[in-house]
Amino acid sequence: MRIPGRTERRVVAAILVTALIPLVASIVVARTVIARVSATAFQPEFGVHLDRALGVYAELAAAIKQGMRSEAEAIAAADPLRRSAFAGDAELLGGVLAHLIVAHPALVSLRVERCGGELVGARERGRPVDPAREKTLTVRKAIERAPGSTAEPAPPAEPAAEAGDCEGDARALVATFAAPSARFDELESAQAFAQAYRALEREHRKEYVDESYGDAFAALLGATIVLAVLAGVLVARPVVDRVARLAAAMRPVAEGDLSVRVALKGDDEVADLGRAFDRMLEELEGSRARIEFLKRMGEWQKMARHLAHEIKNPLTPIQLAVEECHRRYAGSDPAYQRLLQTTLEVVEEEIGTLRRLVGEFSNFARLPQAELEPADLAEFLREQGERFAAVEEAGREHASDEALLGGVDLEFDVPAGPMPAALDREMLRRALGNIVRNAAQALRDAQRAAPGGGAAARPGALWGRVRVSARSEGQSHLIAIDDDGPGIDPAVRDSVFDPYVTTRYDGTGLGLSIVKKIVVDHGGTIDVLESPLGGARFVVRLPRAGTPAARAAQRAEGEGGARSTSPRAAGGPGGPAALGREAFSEGDREDAR
Repeated sequence: MRIPGRTERRVVAAILVTALIPLVASIVVARTVIARVSATAFQPEFGVHLDRALGVYAELAAAIKQGMRSEAEAIAAADPLRRSAFAGDAELLGGVLAHLIVAHPALVSLRVERCGGELVGARERGRPVDPAREKTLTVRKAIERAPGSTAEPAPPAEPAAEAGDCEGDARALVATFAAPSARFDELESAQAFAQAYRALEREHRKEYVDESYGDAFAALLGATIVLAVLAGVLVARPVVDRVARLAAAMRPVAEGDLSVRVALKGDDEVADLGRAFDRMLEELEGSRARIEFLKRMGEWQKMARHLAHEIKNPLTPIQLAVEECHRRYAGSDPAYQRLLQTTLEVVEEEIGTLRRLVGEFSNFARLPQAELEPADLAEFLREQGERFAAVEEAGREHASDEALLGGVDLEFDVPAGPMPAALDREMLRRALGNIVRNAAQALRDAQRAAPGGGAAARPGALWGRVRVSARSEGQSHLIAIDDDGPGIDPAVRDSVFDPYVTTRYDGTGLGLSIVKKIVVDHGGTIDVLESPLGGARFVVRLPRAGTPAARAAQRAEGEGGARSTSPRAAGGPGGPAALGREAFSEGDREDAR
């Protein structure tokens, strides 16, 4: 089991203290209340009154029993019963007993017995005793002979049933009475309650009131402690684990690895911190990639400037020397004359190629900084669609290989709503035109490489399809340029934007580098993927106006503008920077594919 960390222990302690404070306070209050209640409940007056009530119940029961005994005694002393008990007439005795049963409703039965227990006569009330509702009391009384009564012959003497009850020919009355059991039950219940109360008051008061409730509150306190600890662990552990993941992710970041992501889930502050951390890493990774790209571009621009200078200087002397040799030859040797002419043509052609290459290097070296202004990207793309449509129509009319847009089916899919962004319209137009022309060149070259020249050999035939679409996604605007050409080999996709990387035999590999430089200056990114149309897809992602990425690009543009020389500072419209922009417009058309 993992040992809780410091934060986890602190959270558990906080929850434990928060739970214990009200519980301890409630225990103190409860003990005070219980003490007061117990002191009130066990006052001596309660016992006195309880004893009095119990005495009343006992006296009532004794009075009922005494009444039954007196009633039996009165029955035994009645003359009719005394005469009939000794008359020896069973019917007469039975009639007297029946009359007595009716006259005394509390009677259940009457029996007249001889001294030895021999039954002389008996009568019942007619219904049995209900034990649930009635209690019985049997009373035995001696019957004295009435004066002047005639006695029946006495049977042989038998031993007396009870000493002193009777002797000789005496008679005894056995009367069974019934009384409602409710009074006696109440008496028993009161006695039991009184005994329990006295026992509680004498022996178990402290144990029952103090110890039992103290144990209950102690158990409650222990359960609360356990639950508080469990609750603290359950609450703190997910937070601590996510914070630990965040801390673990910071270590490789500190070592320079910006590809780490924590991807915390949830909707609390820790999850928000994790998402902010991931966004920060994404922005840092993008910023570092842009910085590294711009640094490489700066190095390549220095090299291009140096190469342009080194290549341009000897071109004119070489051309002049060859022309001078051709001009000064006055001989009549036709073969040598043809050799000089061929040499002159080759040198002039190669020097022209080198001059074009030098111009491209110079344009790349003088690539200007973007000047961002608020604009509507959707409106800009619609304008470019109309412009490309006009160029496409003109290209179809002239049907020349240089009119690339005349050989493709170009379509724009732009949303009707605004897409606010910070743009350099001129440079972004160049970048978009470069990508579209690259796609057209790729389609043309693929058709030329097909057997028989493909569609390129048929006048007016289209080489393929190019589609430009745009949409907004999150804090960015996406521009996708798709074609149905041969696409770009996945092996070179990662390096296709590097300078001097090209798959064309006559390309310099600077076009897409310039495009990426423009996109990076806008604070965006560009990627090359596989198109749904089957060819290549270039995805340009530009930040929305007002987003952190857009503000960062504008700040970078301001800092870059302060460090660089503006067209006006360089001598007006014809200064070096303006020349760089103008030259760029013609020199960025080489494809990197």
